[in-house]
Amino acid sequence: MREWRKVLCSIGSGPHGELLDLSGRTFRAYAGRHGYELDLHWEDPPADRPAAWAKIPVIQAALVRGDIVLWIDADAAIVDTSIDIAELLGMRDLMGLVAKDSPESEGPILNTGVWLLWNHRRTRRFLRDVWRSTEFIDHKWWENAAVMREPGYQLAPQVRLVAPTQMYRRTATLGNEWNSTPGEPSPAPRIVHVPGEPLVDRLSGLEQAVEHLRENDGNA
Repeated sequence: MREWRKVLCSIGSGPHGELLDLSGRTFRAYAGRHGYELDLHWEDPPADRPAAWAKIPVIQAALVRGDIVLWIDADAAIVDTSIDIAELLGMRDLMGLVAKDSPESEGPILNTGVWLLWNHRRTRRFLRDVWRSTEFIDHKWWENAAVMREPGYQLAPQVRLVAPTQMYRRTATLGNEWNSTPGEPSPAPRIVHVPGEPLVDRLSGLEQAVEHLRENDGNA
């Protein structure tokens, strides 16, 4: 049976480097347990786009050498390493994300804070299309807006799914435990994510997550 090459990547530039210093401990524990290559970046991304966009070329580069790529934002930490998220991709799934509720949408919307991708020509083309969606460079959701548009979401005046594409049909919706946020927490989180909070609060949240993993897993 073939053993898949797996890459776990993230970026923590500038003040976010402190976040990646913490969350990276949990990434290392997870990578060691499930056989992921770590691809973590602390350097500043190019200044031609907001920093959130930098995840796209990092993921594209990781797909050159990996069959499966897992992206996790620097302000998210793994608190339960028992299950390999890659096992959640079905036979026809090209990627997997958690859908989160938003007051600006008619239903849950895809969130790229935790993003699982299968190396396939359609996935690579999808990422090229996302990167070329320059109309979203300064959108309040940055690359996440482009990622939602491609599967068939309408972004204005209210976000809603209007024309599901093949990419939408080949996207696995992961359980909320894989992207548990303060506004929408999971009772049994596997990844704790603290986006949009002041840096000091995000650092505090990640410190608690690292301690939780250390107490329950011993590897952080």
